[in-house]
This record gives sequence, C-alpha cells and structure tokens, in this order.
Amino acid sequence: MKKQKSYILIAALIALQLYSLVKINSLQSRIDYTNYTISSVENRLDNQISSIYQNVDEKLEAKASLIHKTSVKVGNLDVGTLTVPITFTIEPKMITETMLVSLDFNGEIVQLEKSGLKYSTTKEFEISDSVFPKIIMQDNGVKSVEEHNGLMVSSIKEQVFPHIFANFSGETSYGSNQYRAKGNLGIDYKPSQENNSFVDIKYVIKVDDKIIKETPVVLEKEGGLGGNFTLDIDDKYSMNDGQILTSNVVAVDSLGFTHEYLVTHFVAGSNMQREPYFDKMNIKAPNGEIVYLFDENNYENTN
Repeated sequence: MKKQKSYILIAALIALQLYSLVKINSLQSRIDYTNYTISSVENRLDNQISSIYQNVDEKLEAKASLIHKTSVKVGNLDVGTLTVPITFTIEPKMITETMLVSLDFNGEIVQLEKSGLKYSTTKEFEISDSVFPKIIMQDNGVKSVEEHNGLMVSSIKEQVFPHIFANFSGETSYGSNQYRAKGNLGIDYKPSQENNSFVDIKYVIKVDDKIIKETPVVLEKEGGLGGNFTLDIDDKYSMNDGQILTSNVVAVDSLGFTHEYLVTHFVAGSNMQREPYFDKMNIKAPNGEIVYLFDENNYENTN
C-alpha cells in the first residue's frame, strides 16, 4: 500500500514537473515574443524619426537653395562617336536680366542659354562618365555656387545600356585534371532607361581564352522588360595545371554592342582562387572596339 502511494506521489510530482516545464516554456515564448515586438517597435520608431529628420533636412535645404527646379535629359547614344548628349535645365527661384548661369564640370565651365524662366545647355559625354556638375549663378559681380542632386547622372552607361548581374551558385571541384561545376547560374537582367534591351544571351566557357562551350539563355517574349533567369549547370572539363578556365555571360543588345560579364575565374592546380567582382565586365562596339572596361583599381579606390 505504501509502495502504491509512493508511485502515485512520484507520478504526481513528474506530472507537476512536466506541467511546470510547459508553463515555463510558454512564458519564455511570450517573453521572446514581447522582446521581439518591443524591438520591432523601436526599429520602426527609429526609422520614422530618421525619416522625419531627413524630410526636415531636405525641406531646409530646398528653402535655402537658390534653385527652384532642375532636370536632366539623356539623349541617344551616337554609335559613330560613342558619346551621349545630355541636356541640363535649371530654373532659379529669382531671375534678373543680368543673371548668368553656368555649370562646372570638374573645372570645365559651360554657360547656359536663357529661355524664358529657364537656363539650359547640352553637352556630350563618354559612356563611362558619371556627371554631377556644380551650378554657378552670377549677377552684378556676386557669384553663388551650389550643388543639386537633380543634375546628377551617376552612370551614363546604365542609362544607355541594359545590364546583367550573373552569379553561379553550386559546387565546383578539381582533381585528376578534371574541373567539375554543378549548380545553377542566376541572371538578373535590367534593361536600360533608354529602351535598349538584350536580343541574345549566351553562357560561354573558355579555357585559356579559347571557347570550349556555348549555351544559349532563352529569353521569353517579355525579356526586353528584364527579369530573372536561371540556367542549370552540370559540366565537366579536362584541364592541365596552370590553365585558366573562365565562365562568362555574353549578351548582345539591340544596338549591336556585345557585353561580356565574368562569372567564374579558375586557375587549375592553384590554391589561390579569387571570386571576380560582380561588375567585372567589358562592352564592345559593333566594330569590335572596347568602349567600356571595368577598372578594378578604380573600383577598389572608390569603395
């Protein structure tokens, strides 16, 4: 009888302990959820406060600015000269008959022509240029200099050309003079802002700059609008130590320019491998001339 009571007591204690553990876990979950909610609210408040400060700063800058409105219009690429015309238009808040407005392009001063309440000029730029001129306003010997984000063109290349971000995701191996790649190639394709799209895309494998395989990337009808594409990869190549294998996405746009993006760079037998930069690419004109080449040193200096 005593044993039976002991078993009942032990069972009751075990049940009570299990119940306590369940309640503790439940309370811990509630605490974690409460902490998560508090953290989310704090982040949301921080973002709202930052947004308020940013809006106040922008309004103060706009109020202090001498400029009412600016605009930039990027023209069509001249395939012959490989330059792009860009028209800059400025509308000051106050205008006098004697006011002169100019733009400073890194030391090159270009005076704008007045038409009504606006001042404008058109200037030719190279594909690789980025533009952010300073505004110079001069009236009766008084000169004011101001920068305005509305005149910035951060990358002319991306205005006139479509662009691709390509990345291989999977496994690679090398042994017994065999290089193996298995996974998928992800392609994020963005058309240009000037309605220039890719009409042909291929995945190209080279060994020592000699093409050994080409695989077409099928563009859907809406491909000109951009999108994401995936290509399954399951390849094996014979290589000798010291040979260099590269995989590239090669695309031709509607203007006939060829864009080559480096995806993989592998030196057979080497323990020193380095992933290429996402922006490692070049652009060739229809006549074969290289009109844009990614500058690795400049990239490192500016990042």
